[in-house]
Amino acid sequence: MNARNGEAAAPAMSRGWRDCATNVLNGIKLAAFVPVRAEDIKASWSQLVALIGLGLAATFLVDVAAVGLQGQLVIDGVPGALCYVPLVLAAAWGLARLARRPEQTLALVVALLALAIPIDAVGGLYQSLLEQGMGGWVDRFGRAADHIPYLWLVLAASVTAARMFTLTVARRCIAALIVAAVLGLPLSAIPRDRTLWASPDDEDEVSGDRGQAALAAEDAFYAQPKLLERELAALRRGRKGVIDLYFVGVAGDANQDVFMKEVNAVSQLFRERFDTEGRTVRLINNAKAVAEAPIATVTSLGMTLRRVAGVMDPGEDILFLFLTSHGSREHRFTLEFRPMRLNVLDPARLRQVLDASGITRRVIVVSACYAGGFIEALRNEHTLVIAAAAPDKNSFGCNNEAEFTYFGKAYFDEALRETYSFVEGFERAKALVAAREKKEHYESSDPQMFVGREIRQPLAALEERLKRAAGRRAGREAVTDGRSDEVSGRDAS
Repeated sequence: MNARNGEAAAPAMSRGWRDCATNVLNGIKLAAFVPVRAEDIKASWSQLVALIGLGLAATFLVDVAAVGLQGQLVIDGVPGALCYVPLVLAAAWGLARLARRPEQTLALVVALLALAIPIDAVGGLYQSLLEQGMGGWVDRFGRAADHIPYLWLVLAASVTAARMFTLTVARRCIAALIVAAVLGLPLSAIPRDRTLWASPDDEDEVSGDRGQAALAAEDAFYAQPKLLERELAALRRGRKGVIDLYFVGVAGDANQDVFMKEVNAVSQLFRERFDTEGRTVRLINNAKAVAEAPIATVTSLGMTLRRVAGVMDPGEDILFLFLTSHGSREHRFTLEFRPMRLNVLDPARLRQVLDASGITRRVIVVSACYAGGFIEALRNEHTLVIAAAAPDKNSFGCNNEAEFTYFGKAYFDEALRETYSFVEGFERAKALVAAREKKEHYESSDPQMFVGREIRQPLAALEERLKRAAGRRAGREAVTDGRSDEVSGRDAS
């Protein structure tokens, strides 16, 4: 009896594997919008479970391909990787009811799970390429580039249902709305950790969501006020008779490392070249900096500016405020560090915070898409305002691999290493950015600048002071080098 049962089970298992292979092949066809007959879908509960397992395996293999074999299993990512399954069930149920074919619900579920496997695999590889820049797609299309795999899934699922149930044109439109609302929108809009394999050296990057949740850790949460207090307490007072520059850098969006890297690099440049040692504050939204730098919020920026105003000489000293992040068409500078909900920073709010501080002389650089929308609100005769893009233009260079955005690279890392003039530096940077954008076939970002009449003379005096200090340093170094050469000559003789 047992032998006969075993013999009967073997063909059934073999048939199950063949059906699974058939479903996977049909899924590839459906993802490529190739018609598949309804009767060719091998629908069963066993196939449903098998396809869920294969989908999980595909996600795992994509992660391994992106990270390499020297990684570690992230079991916490399984719920995020499987969250599409109940959404597929709900979408299939709604589509079958729309077509008045409830008996075909399971077949549609199997078809949708099958087509999700190749889309998810290709989508995972696509996301890896986006994180590495992918020829600037992230810059050109902004966050819309992230949603392309979900759009593909919605279109493929809608076409599959329309063909399987032979829907009318009107019902096809309704079917597309059902798929978009039940399947596409939740998957694209709800943050979820679906990483199954990650580098052991990058615990903070195991997932963007968990990395951002670093701020929710109790020790990090309670350390934040102390970090800000420490930064502000360390600020030196302005020197009488000397035009001192105070640097405040704001990295707004925790989702991408480039903003943190840029603020760190620019703050170092200003300490070394613009004499801001002891007069520098960094406000950074990033999981990697949460234990060492205060986070960037409207509140922390306001507190910082008030403290700077308290230690600087308002009749002599100058504030240099550098803000780098994403920007919106509505001219909102992104301040984001989930799970916190941060107040919006728009031109009116930034002007309010600056005016409330009492700081008169200001140099403000806003590096973000549509940053030119800040100029009108911030301009006055005592202010220099620089924007990385026109009010209706994108700026470029926002990806995790980059050390600078395009404008940040041109202005800070190139132009301001050759001049102490913020105005001249802008003109140089604008030409450099235009040349790079033309070479890479981007639409011009068209950086903008406004220079107030009353800020020109203080900036010129600061430039002259920094030039003289640099000349003295160069002279001392030349003397030191000459003495070293003299000693070496005596030793040689």
